[in-house]
Amino acid sequence: MDFSDIHSESSKRKTNDGWTVCMKCETYRPPRAHHCRVCRRCVRRMDHHCPWINNCVGEYNQKYFIQFLFYVGLASAFAISLVIVSWVLETKAGKEIKHVKLIHSIVLVIESILFGLFVIAIGCDQMSAILKDETAVEHVKKEGPVRAKKSRYILLQEVFGRSHPLLWLWPLQSSRLKDSQDSTQYNV
Repeated sequence: MDFSDIHSESSKRKTNDGWTVCMKCETYRPPRAHHCRVCRRCVRRMDHHCPWINNCVGEYNQKYFIQFLFYVGLASAFAISLVIVSWVLETKAGKEIKHVKLIHSIVLVIESILFGLFVIAIGCDQMSAILKDETAVEHVKKEGPVRAKKSRYILLQEVFGRSHPLLWLWPLQSSRLKDSQDSTQYNV
């Protein structure tokens, strides 16, 4: 397809169903898709480009990004608890804690607290975006379309799937869970 005539127009061409033409990758893009400068492609419901995972967080991987944040936070809490348990066990045994171990433990606790706080902040931001039904890109550009009011549970199901909420943090997706998700999504 030739999109050269679109470059000369000042406004974006928009179809009746909300599809537009991306001026950068010159392809049709569905509603709520945005172009990522780093990935050089359009991503549906793009929230942001994450340097941690070297990928965009969007409609098809936001669940896994939130799981990643959850497990990094869990690992941070586990590291802090291991340091505390080792200190308690050594002091109960009457052993003196060596300076090197003390410095190493303090650095580990500080690092774990910083990582934990960071992933909690990002996780809260992600959950807030899900519950508002607005991505970070839409919030910054103030271009979120007017959408019908949905319940919080429905909004969470759009990201985590239609499985039981206890399975939302399960890091793997079985074929049974995959089949239960909505199959009408566009693949962009």
